[in-house]
Amino acid sequence: MYKNILGQMKDSFKDTDLIIVTDREGKVMYYNNFNDILNKISSQDAIGKSIFELYPWLTKENSTIFRVMETGEPLVNHVQNIKLDEKNSIYALNSAFPLINEQGIIGAIEVSTNLTNESKPLKHKSQYSNFNAKYRFDDFITNDPKLSELLNMLKSVSQNSSNIFIYGETGTGKEIIAHAIHDRSSRRSKPFVAQNCAAIPATIMESLLFGSTKGSYTGAGDKPGLFEIANGGTLYLDEINSMPIELQPKLLRVIEDNAVRRIGDNRDICIDIRIIASTNEKPTKILEEKKMRTDLFFRLNVISAEISALRDRKGDIDVLLDHFIASYNSIFNKNVVSIDSKAKQLLYQYQWPGNVREFKNCIESAFNIVDNNTMILKNHIPDYILSNLNISSNTINIDKTLPALLDEYEKDTIEKILIKNRFNVLRTAKELGIPRQTLYYKLAKYNLA
Repeated sequence: MYKNILGQMKDSFKDTDLIIVTDREGKVMYYNNFNDILNKISSQDAIGKSIFELYPWLTKENSTIFRVMETGEPLVNHVQNIKLDEKNSIYALNSAFPLINEQGIIGAIEVSTNLTNESKPLKHKSQYSNFNAKYRFDDFITNDPKLSELLNMLKSVSQNSSNIFIYGETGTGKEIIAHAIHDRSSRRSKPFVAQNCAAIPATIMESLLFGSTKGSYTGAGDKPGLFEIANGGTLYLDEINSMPIELQPKLLRVIEDNAVRRIGDNRDICIDIRIIASTNEKPTKILEEKKMRTDLFFRLNVISAEISALRDRKGDIDVLLDHFIASYNSIFNKNVVSIDSKAKQLLYQYQWPGNVREFKNCIESAFNIVDNNTMILKNHIPDYILSNLNISSNTINIDKTLPALLDEYEKDTIEKILIKNRFNVLRTAKELGIPRQTLYYKLAKYNLA
């Protein structure tokens, strides 16, 4: 998937202001500052240094490069405020992609386009049209009947321009859905601009969304906001519950008037956009806690979509396994044929708080250590999942006979210590205080072998 995305972006590189390639630790391996626009750093000064040396204001939390290396998923069309010095900053459109080989994620590539330079407005307008949605509905993997019905509904309404509000826990695929809606809409040839509201400090969010005029505040220049940038297309606001409450009435007015006014300007600029908003908290919760205005919620929640958590649709585990095994076989150049039934049972038992994203990372972790032409086994499952299952308690069924309860307790105890010792029989027998031959007998008795 990532190779295809990078291939699609090659034609855009010639219009890009900056390309950075880093290794897994953030060390710059390639640096090309085409137009000397984003900063005054040369490739000779950049290569070999950490991105945190080049950009002291950057942290792992707000770095798109580290975010894609952590999640394994690309970030496309994210607008960032880049500090040039203590007084000056610019806005840049960044897209970052993880670099993957047979060893897993080895680094990342980020391309940046300056949005602030007044001498190149036509270039940026045309460049935004090249940043289309990167996902389709087919990229959302599910066999769940309820979720499939939701996807069919979203496919149907994609052609309209009504705003859409998506709720789903972290890792359920909200951004995939947002991309897919834009891709299926009549706006697909126009910009798709995504912004995580939680990633932007409140102090600059207003100018980021609405733009500014030169002199409107210290260091301000003539800058388009996200509404202007996304004009004609789709603006995706992720974690909208993190938007400052005092800014929400202005967003509501933009929706109602279909016009935006830059900070310091007295002119309204007409816009035509669809807004897709999402949150990882239940809408009822954010309204009760007054994280979001009720009137704004109603204007965004014209079409409502709730993506169920993976723990509530564990029937998808099989189809997700097939998908990710095939995907990582290609990436790692391996032939992992399947997964052992005992290992699969653990995947079904685990609750997946990180949802499909966590599941995907689990399978990638297994591929790093599984041998070629074999299958994924219990000892390939990440330790933290085994530990989580090890400390979970089972409810005792008081309707069973005492011998049955004792067998159940014995089986549960053996299985937990077996998992704790990563299925090493000798260590497990020693910890249980029984001969190895006795343990083999009980493994067979309880079908744990």
